[in-house]
This record gives sequence, structure tokens and C-alpha cells, in this order.
Amino acid sequence: MSNVWKQFYALVWLAFLQIVIIIVPRFTVFLVDAHVVLGLVILALAHLNSGRIRKTDAPQRLKRIAKSTAVLATFQIILGIILYADLRLGVSIPLIEVIAFIHLVIALAIITQASSVATAYDMWEEHEFSPTLKPT
Repeated sequence: MSNVWKQFYALVWLAFLQIVIIIVPRFTVFLVDAHVVLGLVILALAHLNSGRIRKTDAPQRLKRIAKSTAVLATFQIILGIILYADLRLGVSIPLIEVIAFIHLVIALAIITQASSVATAYDMWEEHEFSPTLKPT
């Protein structure tokens, strides 16, 4: 048995923690830097998960969702660099609020997709469903 599903759940909780860190009432520069570090960990984990699940016999749908999660994590880093430049480096970026909103939406999408793959992969690996059974 592999731990692929556990790594996807780790991704979910790291992304959740990353959102919580950035919305705490006493927002500090240290928290921005912690957010950046977590973002890099999430990026690495998303790509690692995608690569690991690709090597399994899991259904293609799970592999596609895992790959799209890694792509979203990559896009997050690009948006994060723009937000970081605005917040920490003082570069004035037009439409920064829109970029921040998209950044949040993608973070929520990563959580949703990673949790979906984690559950489905775990069920697939444990043979907890049967294609011959029909829902009642």
C-alpha cells in the first residue's frame, strides 16, 4: 500500500493552514514569509503527488485531477510573486485586489481537488467500491 492519499491530505491541510496564516487578525511580515514558505512546500508536494499517482494504476480521472492541482499550484506561485512584490517590495501593481481574489479562489480549488483525489484514491486502493454495484 502506498501513502499517496496521505500526501494529498497533507496538501489539503497545508493549503488550509496557509489560508489561515494570511487572514489572522494580527497580520505581520513574518506571517507573509511563512505563507511564502508554505506555498513553496505546497508547490513541491503537488508536483510530487502528481508524479507519484501517475506511476500507479489509479483511474485516469484521478491522475488528471492531480495534474491539474499541480498546475494550479504552479499558477499560485506566479500570482504569489506578484502579490509579494506589491506587499513586501512596495511595487505598485494595478488590480492587486483582483489578483489577491484569484489567488484565494485557486487556493480553495487546490484544497477541493486534493481532498477529492485523496478520498477517491484511498477508496480505489482499498477496493471500497465495486463497478458492478448500483446505487439504490
